[in-house]
Amino acid sequence: MSIEDAFNSYDRVVHQSGSASLLALGIAVAFLGIVFGWFYNSLAVVSVTAIIAVIFIVVSFLFIIKQYERSVILRLGKYNRQVGPGLRTRIPYVENVLVVDIREKVREFTAERMLTKDNVPVTIDAILRYKVVEDRARDAILNVENFNEMIKQVSQTTLRNNIGSSLFQDILSKREEINNHIKSVISQESGNWGIEVTGVEVRQVIIPQELEKAMSMQAQAEREKSARVTYGESEILVAKKFEEASAVYSDNPIAYALRQSNMLYESIKVQGNTIVMIPSESLNSMGFGNLATTVAYLENTKRAAKSSQAKSNKSSEIDSGERNSS
Repeated sequence: MSIEDAFNSYDRVVHQSGSASLLALGIAVAFLGIVFGWFYNSLAVVSVTAIIAVIFIVVSFLFIIKQYERSVILRLGKYNRQVGPGLRTRIPYVENVLVVDIREKVREFTAERMLTKDNVPVTIDAILRYKVVEDRARDAILNVENFNEMIKQVSQTTLRNNIGSSLFQDILSKREEINNHIKSVISQESGNWGIEVTGVEVRQVIIPQELEKAMSMQAQAEREKSARVTYGESEILVAKKFEEASAVYSDNPIAYALRQSNMLYESIKVQGNTIVMIPSESLNSMGFGNLATTVAYLENTKRAAKSSQAKSNKSSEIDSGERNSS
């Protein structure tokens, strides 16, 4: 079987059930049995062929409908009745049995290189889920030639129309609304065919590569802009806090001097034996106007820093010894 034949068999939504040729075969077997029985003057041949002929004839009146199928019977070309699953009967050569599958089906459809409302070229892949309504198999068979192909064409047309009337950003962010709109439009069209649309889903939105790069650069620029704005806002907050601190220090010179001493202590503590250049104005503001007092203050600050460092090292050695013993 070729690929084209496979697709044709898939799209063959209606098939016939039952074989009228069994009736002709049964009649032929009965006729041949009578002829050979008369020629050989054998009643056994006639009996055996008669039994076989009856079996063929009875079987030609019967057909089976599967659980997931529904059948429409046309008598002399006109609609007669619709039957459900099970063993059914029909009149060979008089009644024609048409069978349709009522299981849910999935169809893929695509809108290629369509322009959105804001002139963005996109290719959209979507899937459609649908099934034949059990009680309306007659409409699916008699009102449309091939509802599979028909619903595919309607889906593509509806998707194209929806893309042309939507903005690109809406297609990306409002897929659920687009799915529901396409589903409602297709349901209105397929209602006359006995088809129920159970779901529509846009799977993928494809844009040209150069446009994708441009959108990536735009998004990166937006993130950088947001970062710069956040940094600027933080600078404003820091400046306001410094302004509040300056108001406190201006009203309390002692607090300002203590803050300067603390900053000097922290600098010596971190950097160790490092020469620190201090403006004389700063020393005068802290009360260290002469050289002797300044040297004494610096020596005391260094000793305090070394003492703090020694305590920290001792604490680290004790913790290390406890871990080794454990």
